[in-house]
Amino acid sequence: MTSYDDQDAGADGLDRLMTLAPDPDRAERVRERCRAQLGRSRRRAARTAEITGFASRVLVPVVVSAFCVFYAAVLVATTIELENVFRWD
Repeated sequence: MTSYDDQDAGADGLDRLMTLAPDPDRAERVRERCRAQLGRSRRRAARTAEITGFASRVLVPVVVSAFCVFYAAVLVATTIELENVFRWD
């Protein structure tokens, strides 16, 4: 028996299988689950967009401002220390 004979035997077996019709009740249940999942995905995407919008509107400016204030404070502290170094007593 060759590999072609194996394929012919499988093809003969396919002819004996009965054709299945889709179950309308099952198809409707699957559609409902898909619609529910799509609805959850939309709500999740809306929530993510809301959080991201808050972050870009509020948190980013606050973090940048805090960094600038810290940088300016360190700059002033360094300047004061350098004044003490160059002071002639």
